[in-house]
Amino acid sequence: MPDLRMLRTRAVIQSGVVLTVAAILLASCGSSLGGTASAHSKRTITPNASVDPSSLCPSSNGFVQQSFNGDITGCFRIPALNSSSLVVALQTYLINSAQLSGAPTTTISPPIPSGDVSLSLRPRTATPGETVSVTGRYMSTPPAQKTTLANLCWDGCRTGLQESVQLHWSSSTTFHTKLVVPDTAWLVSSASGVSVHPLRSGRYEVGIQCLGSISGCDYTPAEARTTIHLDAPKPARCERGLRCETLRLSAPATSVGDEVKVTGWVPLQSIIGQPSGYDLSVAPANKDRTYKSLSYNRTQKSGGYDVVLAPKILRVSKSKTWANLGRVRLLSSTWAGPSAVNPESNANLIAWCQTTGLDITGGPREITVPTVGVRAALAGTVLKIFSSPSADPQCATVLLDQRYRATVYAGFNTASGLGAPPVYIAGLYTTDSGAVWRTVPTPLGTSLEDFAGFRTEGRSVLALFAGPNSYFSNRHHAPPGTSNGLVRAEVTSNGGASWSTTTLGCPSTGPCATFGPYQWGNCAMNGSMQPLLLGPSNATAPSRVRWTTSSWVTTVNSCFSPQLAVTSNHDLLLLDPSSQYSLLRSTNSGTTWSYYALPLIPGMNYGPDNAPMDNSLVLAPDGSIFASVTTPSGQRQELFRLGTAATSWCQVPRIFASSTSSTSSSTVGPLRVNRSDLIWSESIYPNDATSSSSMHVVPLSRLHC
Repeated sequence: MPDLRMLRTRAVIQSGVVLTVAAILLASCGSSLGGTASAHSKRTITPNASVDPSSLCPSSNGFVQQSFNGDITGCFRIPALNSSSLVVALQTYLINSAQLSGAPTTTISPPIPSGDVSLSLRPRTATPGETVSVTGRYMSTPPAQKTTLANLCWDGCRTGLQESVQLHWSSSTTFHTKLVVPDTAWLVSSASGVSVHPLRSGRYEVGIQCLGSISGCDYTPAEARTTIHLDAPKPARCERGLRCETLRLSAPATSVGDEVKVTGWVPLQSIIGQPSGYDLSVAPANKDRTYKSLSYNRTQKSGGYDVVLAPKILRVSKSKTWANLGRVRLLSSTWAGPSAVNPESNANLIAWCQTTGLDITGGPREITVPTVGVRAALAGTVLKIFSSPSADPQCATVLLDQRYRATVYAGFNTASGLGAPPVYIAGLYTTDSGAVWRTVPTPLGTSLEDFAGFRTEGRSVLALFAGPNSYFSNRHHAPPGTSNGLVRAEVTSNGGASWSTTTLGCPSTGPCATFGPYQWGNCAMNGSMQPLLLGPSNATAPSRVRWTTSSWVTTVNSCFSPQLAVTSNHDLLLLDPSSQYSLLRSTNSGTTWSYYALPLIPGMNYGPDNAPMDNSLVLAPDGSIFASVTTPSGQRQELFRLGTAATSWCQVPRIFASSTSSTSSSTVGPLRVNRSDLIWSESIYPNDATSSSSMHVVPLSRLHC
């Protein structure tokens, strides 16, 4: 069932909250005040921080799951926080829009309809966890539009619990739905603070919200209300002297990158279910301190409360480091995402996407491949070149044919006839050095909009196409971009003279692991995710591989062009400048991964998963790592080198020519390597002139600190 909360302000408020330490503190168990359990403590305030996306387990969708009896389950990976001790807790946001009454239960005597709608319940007396039938009736005028989603409220819409429900209409004036009675204690908020309401017998209000406009309806009083009698046993939690919150971790000590399961019990949050509810908090801690079981901070802007509860200390052992790897032997590399610079793996030729066309360097002479014919090739399709009609189309990705020198494969940013977004990459090729361009053929059931990159495999070139398993909807648990685990493709072995339909197979070198089809995304907003695919163990099939993913690295952000490096028949390294886990190693063909810490670059360190998009990281054939890093001012980029088994970076001086100023901006493209060189492009964007790009190829032997 669709979740109405995803359309409302509250979900946005909660997901955007970065919790700060509270000035107001409250322990959740102790003496009873006004029908709620509360107590004060001299324990330390609980530090807290939202878990970064790369530390969330895919299996749990990043949410803490809570049942109606208060039991919780969750999962996270140990973040790279450079701390030997972490405090793990639950955090949530509570709206404060009304005062709590002093009574332990809600009373309305007699139950009076609010406005034009009345509510009736069956049965009128219920036990904890029981499902109650709810009927609503419009007393006079039928609604102009019959909504299918609404909120049911328990113990007050402003202070109690809310549950998103689906409405079923039996007539123009009558609807029906179900209410699940709480099975345990719950959090409540008021102008005076946050506390826990034990599960007690008594009469409670049941109300309904959001029958009309959904905009801001979470903050409004009930549009109709009635009462129900709760017949509950004596509270077993959160009364005087009784334990309340409990949090358990699957391990008391672990390492960065390890998966930790979270279980336990906490009071119900004000909104039952996801995406609203509890989130995990993981922050550096002092292992010698004890923390309050419940603390909260009233936010100045909204007046609600950021709440942290059930803290638990977790010890983190020291991570393995780059120096522990010793000398690394690079056999081959692939990069995620479109690549505007593409060096051949076994030759000196390099293809560059330039504003004036497509250049090929490294041969006896520099060759320019014109792209003016790309527009004609797309005529009659739904895709149109995204750039100005007066400019030559500039490619976004390029690949050379290793045997047919007049053949070039390239992808161009396009939009459909309806405009952008989305922006598609159209796959084209030329067999005569740019005189004529053609669109790549498409496998049955796909279209040109599904094109997802070129790939060289042995003596052939593949054009990949994304399947129906998208990043956002994957019902069959197959990797995103695949067709039930298969990656559809067109293949040519004769330089584009002919094509045939196939599916992606194992790489010719190293383990059966590779990046899958890249998905459309927006690098300026939320990135573009690309799957990391794993084939069967010891597989070498050139096609018909049914791909899966590992339990950790399922996708990467292709906007940062991560590198998958093969170092032996079973060993892989993943270098990802966008992730807090910037270097991962697998010794079993990608099935499992281990984190290896890289030294910090002084003065140029960013928060987890918050690296500037121009940052780049590459493993070179000489066994060293090069990092292109944006300075904190954002004015320029610097190049750093990390030698074999080194414990610190050194800066390569005066290597990048471009810098940002008041009259222009500049970027350094992703770093690439061939057998002997470090390769990159630099682009300058003057405020009042045409942009320009320059190509740079520097021997690795000359890059000294």
